[in-house]
Formats: sequence, structure tokens, C-alpha cells
Amino acid sequence: MGRKRAPVVVAMITLLALAGLPGPGRAAVPNPTVKGPIGATGIHGYPLWDSWFSLAELGYEEAEYFISGIARNLDTGATAPYTTRIIVTRPSSPDRFSGTVLLDWVNVTAQFENAVDSITTHEFLLREGWAFVHVSAQAAGICCTPLTPKIWDPVRYRALSHPGDDYSFDIFSQIAQAIRAPAGVDPMSGLGAERVLAAGQSQSASRLYGYVTEAQPAAGVIDGFLIHGGGSKTYDTPPAAPVLHLLSDAEASPEIPNTSTNYRLWEIAGTAHSDFYIGYHQVVGQGPRFAGAPKRPASADAQMHVVAGNYGEQPHPLQLACILAGSAFPMRYAAAAALHHLDAWVETGVAPANGPRFTFTAAGTLARDTFGNAKGGVRLPPIDVPVARYVSTLCGLGGITIAFTNVELRLLYRTHAVYYAKMVAATNSAVSAGFLLPQDATDLLKRACAAKNRWLLATTPC
Repeated sequence: MGRKRAPVVVAMITLLALAGLPGPGRAAVPNPTVKGPIGATGIHGYPLWDSWFSLAELGYEEAEYFISGIARNLDTGATAPYTTRIIVTRPSSPDRFSGTVLLDWVNVTAQFENAVDSITTHEFLLREGWAFVHVSAQAAGICCTPLTPKIWDPVRYRALSHPGDDYSFDIFSQIAQAIRAPAGVDPMSGLGAERVLAAGQSQSASRLYGYVTEAQPAAGVIDGFLIHGGGSKTYDTPPAAPVLHLLSDAEASPEIPNTSTNYRLWEIAGTAHSDFYIGYHQVVGQGPRFAGAPKRPASADAQMHVVAGNYGEQPHPLQLACILAGSAFPMRYAAAAALHHLDAWVETGVAPANGPRFTFTAAGTLARDTFGNAKGGVRLPPIDVPVARYVSTLCGLGGITIAFTNVELRLLYRTHAVYYAKMVAATNSAVSAGFLLPQDATDLLKRACAAKNRWLLATTPC
């Protein structure tokens, strides 16, 4: 179901991939040893941070693999053995596979692994037939807090050994090589990756920025990058592969990008560094699974989105829980659109447009409107047709949502019909601009319609 490259290009890439050969001017990346799938072994009998809901009902499967090899420190040239792990989530049938694989360099800021971009965009990934890979690239994700594999299940993960983050770039390259040109055990189970993209958020975004500048020019095994909530707008030389830089209010700075070659910038007004959608999935979904709960039906994830997907139109106590949940502005819509356009950019060579820049004060701080929301930037409908104040930078990593009262809503929009009409217009505009995908527009308007209760109306179709 993925879009196809021109036949000559496909043939050249396929031959290089099958042979495990680098592209022109690139160094060969060694194929690591892949072991797996790792079955129902260890104390718990399943991988740490696997899906908490059933994927089979959605035409998907997941499998954990151990990846071993000799990694190189790109700064010193020193080498060291390593064994890490990946969790591959992939369509069960080739007919469902889009051809694109997303490598998620999982975040380890809290000294455990947090697959932020996979969580944020999982609705998009699953409906579009992508494969996505939880990559344990850094040492802190392997050991040694109670939330890391070697402590959570020392039997299952006895073999894991990480030499340190100085080796993480080469480890990441080797994992990408194992995905795109497997030699031995195939983590993709024969699906065949046409495009390999990488994503990382916050701390992981900064690591990916380093990877783009230091590793990608020689390795060339990744086709495009989503650098989300971190990294820099400045490059000594233009990126060697497409980079879409996705930033929230928390990363707002008036710095001007110094290149437009293979670089696009989207600054999403109203968004926090970490948000309600992510926090709710972690606490309500992943939390019980970590503690030993069985997988729940796929419908449980869909039901969770009723609350987790709230953009402030329905007040919720956790919207005031800074960092844990907090800011409800839907970065997930922008992240999904960013991945969609990054994938198309890699396939076609046609880059998406840059987003409008944030507006800054004379002091260089993010300008705010009369509601306290960010000015400028990519403006999804809830920022231009507001129902809440998004205090997006209150806690550094998070923020809070202060939903407008029913009285305030009626002063802004006399009736729900007025509010809904404005949302429809703003949504159509965002879709036309490419910053909101049609399926997400449908989801957003469904929520806007259901907000009739804020005007004390019965919830009926709009």
C-alpha cells in the first residue's frame, strides 16, 4: 500500500540493500547479529514496554530481538562489544505494509525508556501500515533502575550489555542496517523495508541531531529524520538526508535556521514539550502492563483516546497535573502530519513547506495572545478557535491546561453552532495547508461536535 519509487531507482536501491553495500561515498555499516524473536522467557514472559493492548486485532504483530555486534566510538575509533534489544511492531501481512519503517530512538531522560514518538503517533502508524521499532540505543535504557530491562527481568535480559553512549551512534546504524538489509535473522519477517526513517523526542532528538551531523554522512542507512522537541536549527554542513524539525512552545527561540537544504522547520503553537496524551497512555495504559497486567483488547486503546485525545474541550482533573499529563494541546496531529510529509519527501524528493515561525517579543521571548496562548507558528484549529489556555511551558517538561468555563465559552461563541462552524473552517484550512491529516481532522471535528455539553446541549450528530 506504500507509494513506489521509479523502477530504475528501486532497482539500484534494492541491489545495494540486498548486497549490504553502502551508497556512493559512504562507509559500509556492518550487519549485527540478530537473535530472536525472544519468546515467553524470563520472569515476566514478555518484553518490557511491549504494547499494552492487543495488536493482532488490528492486523499487527510485535516481536523482540536481541542485537549484538562490535560498535565503534565515532570520536576515538575505539571499539566495544554490545548486546541491546529492539521491539519490532509490524503488519502481519505484506498487504498491510506501507514499506516504511520508523526507528524510535527512545527517550531515557527519566532513566527508563519512553517511546514518545511511537506513542504520540501510534494511531497514524497503525492505520497507515507502517512498521515501527523501539530501539534501546542508550545505556540508561538498559540498566539500572527498577524500570529498566536488566532490573525488571534479569533472567530475560541477562545477555544485554551496553558499552556506553559514545557507541550509540554506531549501534543505531547497525540496527538500521539489520532492518533494511538483514543478514541472518530478519527482524522484519520478510516484509522488506523500502524506507527507513528515524524519530526521537527531547533528549532523543538531541541525540538524533548529533547522529545527523556526525554519523549519517558516512553511514547513510537512514533515509529521513523527525527531530522532535530538541536539537538545533544550525548545521555546519546541510543534513545529508531530509530532516523535519518539530518544535513546541517549550523550544521556542528566535534563532533562524542556517540552511534550507534537507531541512524543514515546524513550530506548533500551543504545544508543550510533553503532553496529556502521552502521560495518560503511560499511566493508564503502560503502567498496569509494567506491573504484570495481561494485554487488553485493542478496543481499550480506542476507548482511552476518548479521554487522552481531549484538547481542552472537556475539562479533566489531570489537565492540571503538570508533567504527568497537563497540556492537552494535540501535538499528535502535527507529529502524524510531519511523519506523513517526511515519508513523502523521502519517496519523491519533494520537500514539504516550512511552517510559519513563532512570533517573538522584542526581548526574544514567545509572544502570547489575550488568552495567554502562543502567537505565530503552525496554528492547528484549537489555537485559533480556543476553548482553553495552554500554559505550555509552566513546568519545563510539561504544562497545564486551563479550560474555559461554560460562561466564558458562551461569551466567545454564543452558541455551539457558532463554535463548530469556526472549527470546521479552521480545520479545513489546516488540512489544506498540510499540517493536519484528513483522518485526524475527522477525529478533531468529532470531538468539537461532542462539546455540545459545554453549552448544555444533548450530544447529537453535527
